[in-house]
Amino acid sequence: MKKIFLATLFLTAFFGLVSCSSDGDSNQNSTTFKVNNVDYTLPTSQGIIYSGMSNGYIIDDTSYEQISIVITGLKDVSEVATLSFDLYKLPGQPIAGDYQASINEEDDVTSNFEQLLSSHQRACFSYTSLMIVSTFSMEEILSGHAPTGTVKIISNGGNSYTIKYNGDFKKSDEDTIVPVEINITGTINLN
Repeated sequence: MKKIFLATLFLTAFFGLVSCSSDGDSNQNSTTFKVNNVDYTLPTSQGIIYSGMSNGYIIDDTSYEQISIVITGLKDVSEVATLSFDLYKLPGQPIAGDYQASINEEDDVTSNFEQLLSSHQRACFSYTSLMIVSTFSMEEILSGHAPTGTVKIISNGGNSYTIKYNGDFKKSDEDTIVPVEINITGTINLN
């Protein structure tokens, strides 16, 4: 089941990159992010996917919106890295802000998510946030979940946003970590 989910996530990100490209994209400046100290290129006109859902989480009659930010980048033509952050905020708040990860590093559970969300009105649900690096032949190279740290989203006006993250994902099925560094600017269509 896990491999089917990861394969679906990879294919969605890959086809999102390929199907949206056009001849005009070659003049765009690309930005990069790092997964495990390897650079992946994010075309500025593609690569950031936004999905929002109202009533994503309810605490004591307060409903929070769920936002999924999926970032996809390429290394040459052989590998793709996809990062997915599940973010929550109060309805009506702008997407821009700091989303602290909810993971309790001592026992790797999300016990403080509700407290974090209630006190800050926004948080990153680490346990469902994912990282995967794969080849185009669907060979998984690296995967992980449970990012630590803070996801920062900065509005640059219009649909232009900067996403910053410097932390670690827990490597799947192991107790090791994978460093991830993001400082990218691109378009996010908030629909």
